Amino acid sequence: MKIIKLSDLSKKDYDRIVKRSAGRNKEIIPKVRKIMNKVKEKGDEVILEKYRKRYRSKNYESIKVTTSEIKNAYQKVDSNLIPALNQMIKNITAVHKAQLPQKKDTIVSPEKGITVWREWRAVERIGLYIPGGKAVYPSSVLMSTIPAKIAGCKEIIMCSPPADGGQISASTIVAADMVGLEKIFKVGGAEAIAAMAYGTKTIPKVYKIFGAGNSFVTLAKMITMKEVAIDMPAGPSEVMVLADESANPAWVVADLLADAEHGFDSACIIITIKSQNYAIAQNCAEEIEIQLKKLSTKERIKESLNKYGLILEVKTMDEAIEFINNYAPEHLEIMIKNPETITSRIQNAGSIFLGDYTSKSSGDYATGANHVLPTGGAAKMYPPLGVEAYGKWMQIQKCTKEGLRKIKKTIETIAEVEQLPAHENATSIRFVK
Repeated sequence: MKIIKLSDLSKKDYDRIVKRSAGRNKEIIPKVRKIMNKVKEKGDEVILEKYRKRYRSKNYESIKVTTSEIKNAYQKVDSNLIPALNQMIKNITAVHKAQLPQKKDTIVSPEKGITVWREWRAVERIGLYIPGGKAVYPSSVLMSTIPAKIAGCKEIIMCSPPADGGQISASTIVAADMVGLEKIFKVGGAEAIAAMAYGTKTIPKVYKIFGAGNSFVTLAKMITMKEVAIDMPAGPSEVMVLADESANPAWVVADLLADAEHGFDSACIIITIKSQNYAIAQNCAEEIEIQLKKLSTKERIKESLNKYGLILEVKTMDEAIEFINNYAPEHLEIMIKNPETITSRIQNAGSIFLGDYTSKSSGDYATGANHVLPTGGAAKMYPPLGVEAYGKWMQIQKCTKEGLRKIKKTIETIAEVEQLPAHENATSIRFVK
């Protein structure tokens, strides 16, 4: 993995690193649109045809996961999975219950006789996309479903791509069943997003779509924004580790590789603050070679590191923080002395991991914090997934006759300026004797 001084990066390389995989999206937009238009026109048949061809089976007759498939899934999973999922459910529930907004916020009375407030409502029908196919993510099922349940969403649809034999992994099905999901569908990619956005004979149309995926999934979500809302443009995973001479290079690299194994287009960066007494950048580079040899996912990791991996050397903390805020990483690990001292200076990051013992996988799985996070620089404007994303505020106002009288002149004046006489009349008519 390359070691380079931040100040030596050319503008071209700087832009490539900051844009990461988002720069490839333009190439696949026509393909994604073509897939989605087919699903919009023909519905289930497009999906069934795809998986029948892929698995060379005419037995792929049902998109929906059946009761018997759920029962069989429990027989297939490791006995340690159930208690692990139970601890995750407990911790995720505790963290997200604290996020539930009050059903009614503060009532404001700007004038006597006028009251304005908001009331919170859950989105009634939502769709969850859980990545799968080559990988298995029961953790994402919990991260996406638990806040939806806490929010009070009435109908929850889950789509996940099937693997060999046309089945979703047993652990994903078990996780979905443990959190009470009943509408589970064996479909992935842009087809799944289109099905949830437009509706098919089998898959209901939803109002908002949640979940991360590859570039096809991310683009599909963006395209459907005319039809439905989305949580965020969450795409390929990424991590940035900020380390000084106090950091353990083996731990820094272990967290970097944990993110790189997600996929060939994961973006992984180490920022080291150069010290005269400690060559942390070089030690991290050597540690990568040592740890890679032990990992079964090393080929996937190598591809990821070759594309978007980098070890950056900076001279000062100010230089590091400026780059972090411009990059806006999905995961930001701060492995420096007294990491809390710089937290307030970080403006743009999806989730921050403080200190040596907050491993990358701790937040991915078990602290209770959500691991569905904005990527590709979207942390500049999107928050992590939370209960708030599954609901919306509805505004309510009430005027008495006295209250309306107090603002009557203002309404009439503005309506006249904007040349909207019906607006003026809608108020003045109420005071005609």
